Amino acid sequence: MSRVRTTAALLAALLLATASPAAARPADDGWAGTWGTAPAPAAPDGISRTGFADRTVRMTAHTSVGGSEVRLRLSNAYGTSPLVLGRVTVGLAESSGSAAAVPGTLRAVTFGGAAGTRVAAGAQTVSDPLPYDVPAGADLLVSVYLPEPTGPATWHWLAQQTAHVSEPGDHTGAALPAAFTRAETSWFFLTGVDVRGAGARGTVVALGDSQTDGSGSTLDGNGRWTDAFARRLAADPATRGTGVLNKGIGGNRVLRDGTETERPQRGTRALGRLDRDVLDQSGVCAAVLYEGINDLQLAPFASAEEVLTGLRTLAGRLRERGVTVVVGTLTPFKDSPFWTADAEARRAAVNAVLRTAPEFDAVADFDAAVRDPADPARVRGEFDSGDHIHLNDAGYRALAGAVPVPALTDCALQGRNR
Repeated sequence: MSRVRTTAALLAALLLATASPAAARPADDGWAGTWGTAPAPAAPDGISRTGFADRTVRMTAHTSVGGSEVRLRLSNAYGTSPLVLGRVTVGLAESSGSAAAVPGTLRAVTFGGAAGTRVAAGAQTVSDPLPYDVPAGADLLVSVYLPEPTGPATWHWLAQQTAHVSEPGDHTGAALPAAFTRAETSWFFLTGVDVRGAGARGTVVALGDSQTDGSGSTLDGNGRWTDAFARRLAADPATRGTGVLNKGIGGNRVLRDGTETERPQRGTRALGRLDRDVLDQSGVCAAVLYEGINDLQLAPFASAEEVLTGLRTLAGRLRERGVTVVVGTLTPFKDSPFWTADAEARRAAVNAVLRTAPEFDAVADFDAAVRDPADPARVRGEFDSGDHIHLNDAGYRALAGAVPVPALTDCALQGRNR
């Protein structure tokens, strides 16, 4: 059997193996995503494994687009028992990374009219709409009281954002930070914030790995490439009001689940989470696919053709649903611990195809934006976070500048005309 046919058979088997019943998708009705993250299973140890009981978790969600109504998405996708949400509030943070709320901004969020709800293992919930003035580019505080033992938490481990865990009790209504005595750098259970209003015009979702997650960016600095890209869209009248959701997961792959490794927190493979993390989001009209480097650099190693076939499969499923697809070339990583000449050759082969592949609507040449002209296998020194693969804030701004905005103008118009 040829290598191509073998690859196709492998991917078909992967898709069947990861297929799951579609989650209940809330009607868009003018909603757009202003913030999002991708859920993943608990790590083998630590706070995600032990979970919470009689604690309030306060998390920051940095908005990309504003609105006059808000609703929250909370997930128990990887829980082993029902998740009890005692009370949930939303407010505005006094400053980035702070547990202090601007006085008078905290509001209770309800679920079917009730203060809390119960979420079955493997399920998610979406709150009732709440009239609330959500500014673009603001830090929302989402506080979740967990009255009963949660068991292993559905979480997002690489937040690059400080979360706060309280002493025992319900502190969701506390504007002052005194009760929040433990700091974490992960999000727990919270996976999305939607807004609705005259300015919301649709949603772009970034599906990727740690480069999209923002590894190497400034803690609490909102320095991920998606943050810079949201600011770029907001500055352009043609795309202003378009939300940006970050669905990157550190260590994620196109072809292999994190549970197949020693780090389940790397999440479900891109092929298996596309529906949940992209298609089931509110107002989605475009997606940026920037993934594949972990398939090339982490054992068992994928071939360039396997990665390309996976990306083409993702693009095909998105385009069938009318979603514009921008694909990102894979950025350099020479001098990182995982670099080999063979992996570099496979990266170059993937990029050569992506730059002209007809299966994608546009290409963001991230590689060209950050590579060292003197040695294209390396990241430019001024963009290197220090580990020779992840970028710093300036590097992520360079990625944001490489996304072809004209390809997303129709996306914004689709959102406006919904």
